Amino acid sequence: MDNQISINLFKQLNKENIKYAVLRNYKTLPESLGGSDIDLWVCRKDVKAFFKIIENVAKEQNAHLVSYLQDTLCPKVCYMNSKSGIQIDVFCGCIPYQNTEMIQGEVIQKHIQKYKDIYVLDDQFAYLIAFIKEIVNNGKSDEKYITPLYDNMGLYSLEYMQRVLTLFSSSFSVVLSEAIQCKNLAQKFEVLKKLGRSSLKTKNVFLHKISKVSRFWNKPGYVISVQGTDGSGKSTIIDAITPWLDEAFHKGVIYNHLRPNVLPDLGVALGKKEALKDGEKPIVVSDPHAQKPSGFIGSIVRWGYYMLDYTFGYIKSVYPKIATKAKVFIFDRYYYDYYIDQRRSRTSLPQWVLRFGEIFVPVPDLILCLGGDPKKIYERKPETSLEEVTRQTNVLKRFCNKRKNAVWVDTTLAPAESIQLVKEAILGILSKRFNKVTFL
Repeated sequence: MDNQISINLFKQLNKENIKYAVLRNYKTLPESLGGSDIDLWVCRKDVKAFFKIIENVAKEQNAHLVSYLQDTLCPKVCYMNSKSGIQIDVFCGCIPYQNTEMIQGEVIQKHIQKYKDIYVLDDQFAYLIAFIKEIVNNGKSDEKYITPLYDNMGLYSLEYMQRVLTLFSSSFSVVLSEAIQCKNLAQKFEVLKKLGRSSLKTKNVFLHKISKVSRFWNKPGYVISVQGTDGSGKSTIIDAITPWLDEAFHKGVIYNHLRPNVLPDLGVALGKKEALKDGEKPIVVSDPHAQKPSGFIGSIVRWGYYMLDYTFGYIKSVYPKIATKAKVFIFDRYYYDYYIDQRRSRTSLPQWVLRFGEIFVPVPDLILCLGGDPKKIYERKPETSLEEVTRQTNVLKRFCNKRKNAVWVDTTLAPAESIQLVKEAILGILSKRFNKVTFL
């Protein structure tokens, strides 16, 4: 499906004669993002006009600003509507390191060429810049940034380096050019990082870091919890919204089953079963009520152990990401599952204990409560009983009515209809946080 936000954006940029260049990953543009975000350089004098254009395009496409990372030289914006999304890193007038120019706009403009109907950096220059950004910012580089330099090594002479890397020392250009010719870039990472950073005279570093800290008060990321009994369509909904969110947040969706999973499953911690491998999803249990619940003491121990994961585990693995980056955590079930189906977790605790624990559990931005006609849900997945499905559905409905950030979605409707309702609920939440942002 074409990304209409991207198509209209580039059409308007060209119409208004905005000086811009896509830095890399441009060959599928503007129809498709090709699974990538857009690194877009914009001439300094056109920055204000650019943001005005993207706001107008978003309005025309009924798209919303769902994430914004403020930065003087390189802000990041994420827009999405019910069909598609787009994430753009906007390089305002230069390519920066922290809050300092690393590659000047005058140099960039000399390396812009037209590809189809959009303006891009020529590949030779783009490959070099991508590598230097990695080295200076991170002190390391993935092989995908190195291989293109080796494949075109004859082009990266010392003369070329000195002509394009005007803000770097001659030593940096010499080491980089020689390392490319000898195919030993990996051995020069530390030297290049040190030379690169010493070449760039950073200023107001403290203010730059403070601007990043301010993101904690206006988080660019989100947490979505998906609740529902077996057969309510949780997997179908999650599989449908993940690629949609991934496009807007550039592969920023993180899946978790039930909890943050910083702590291992209690059975794993006790050596009774093996831990899941990285990226492996939990095995679907065919009979979730096969084992009897523990007594009160055993239930308290189980609940207390997992409470550590919902609180300290969340602080360690979830909060740092949503507070500083455009990430979306999707929880397949969450703490609220205790209210709906304690037997699944082998606990048997009074409601007051669960409500007390909820005080300390971080609240998701959105709780999707999936349900509908219990008979239809049971027929999809007859793992317990119709009576149990009916009970859980009714409990979840009452739970949903008492939480202002919870939305009920009837998933016994046609799948496309249920998915559309979920997308509308997500957009309704995500569109509120940045609806009053003033760019730059």
